Order: sequence, then structure tokens, then C-alpha cells
Amino acid sequence: MNANQLSILMVRRAGSSFHQKMFVAALIIALLFTSLPAHAALAAPAQDGKNFNTNQMQQEWDNKLEKVDNNSDFYLRVRVYPADFEDPNELAIAHDLLNNYGAALRSAQRIVFNHPGFDLNGKVTNENIADQSLKELSEYLRQMRALKSKLDQLGGEYKLLPMSAVSTAPAQ
Repeated sequence: MNANQLSILMVRRAGSSFHQKMFVAALIIALLFTSLPAHAALAAPAQDGKNFNTNQMQQEWDNKLEKVDNNSDFYLRVRVYPADFEDPNELAIAHDLLNNYGAALRSAQRIVFNHPGFDLNGKVTNENIADQSLKELSEYLRQMRALKSKLDQLGGEYKLLPMSAVSTAPAQ
């Protein structure tokens, strides 16, 4: 039997019912899917597909702690005086920017104080929570950078008190 006769036979047989054609098509599709490699589909990724490098996370935590400390020093020292602003609206904007800066700083300090995902020495205790903490801390630091940049762009200027004028020791 040559190929032409086989195709005629198949057309006659398969032409008898729409359901038979659908069954044959579904069978062919199922065979195609079973021929695909399955080892990648069966392997479950560890930690939701994230690969954590705890040493890198600890270094990033230390860097962010230093940045929060520097931003805290800036916030303690910065002052805006009416004499330094010709436009009272810009003075109000400066105060608003500093209020928002303080809110972002307090949120960042709350994360540092609670240190979720990290122990007191900055070592990772829970990778998923530590990753979330680093992301939140990054966002608050980004907000503070943006607010300081807007403060720098105002027509007036702010003053920074000397470090000796700022008391960082708790009141007794």
C-alpha cells in the first residue's frame, strides 16, 4: 500500500465523525506535550525561586544602617529660617519637605530598631523577611534622597547646625 492509498483510507475513516477527528487531534497534542522534557517542570524552586546570598544581604544591611544614621544626622542638624527665604511659600514647602523627610526617617528607623530578618549583630535569621526589610528600607532611603533633592532645588537655603550643637545622647 503506497502513501496515497493510505491517506485516502485515513480520510474515509476519519471523515466519518467529527468526534473522532477531535479525539485524534487531542491525542496528537497530548503526545507532543509528553515528549517535552519534564525535569524542569517537576523540580520545585527553593525559596519561591529567589536565590539569597546571606553575606551580601548582611553587607547591604550594614550599608543601609550607615545611610539611615547619616540621614538621621542631617535631619537633626537641618534648619530653615524665614530670613533665608524670600518667598514665604517656599519656606512652607521647605517645612513640608522636612516633615515628610522626618516621617520617612522614622519609618526607616523603626525597621532598623525591629531589625526583622536580622539578629542584633546584623546576621540574617530569615532570608525572606530580611529581603523584605531591605526592600522597605531602600524605599524609605530613596524617599529621603528625593525629598532632600527637592529641598536643595528651592530658592532659599537651609542651614546645618554644627555637630557639637546637636545632642544625640538620650535625655537623663
